[in-house]
Amino acid sequence: MQSARVIGHATATVKHPSMNGWKLVILQPLDIQNEPDEFPQLAIDPLGAREGDVVFFTSDTKYIQQVTGRKDSPIRFSIQGILDDQPEQPDRRKRK
Repeated sequence: MQSARVIGHATATVKHPSMNGWKLVILQPLDIQNEPDEFPQLAIDPLGAREGDVVFFTSDTKYIQQVTGRKDSPIRFSIQGILDDQPEQPDRRKRK
């Protein structure tokens, strides 16, 4: 499990049947200081996260199989939780 910020959403016109009906979001993984870490990832969102939310996401195959109800799903990442207390985004910090 890793934290990430939702930076957008994606639309797929052709996709695996296990992805039908799922909201696809683009996640920017974060390091321990809440700074961008690695490349953005595509994930399904069963919780309704909004752009700018900080979430926890997982690549746990068993969890994704339970959420989608399919054992043959190619989905790699899924949001598992939304942080209640959202850290400030770097560009919104108050300057002294």
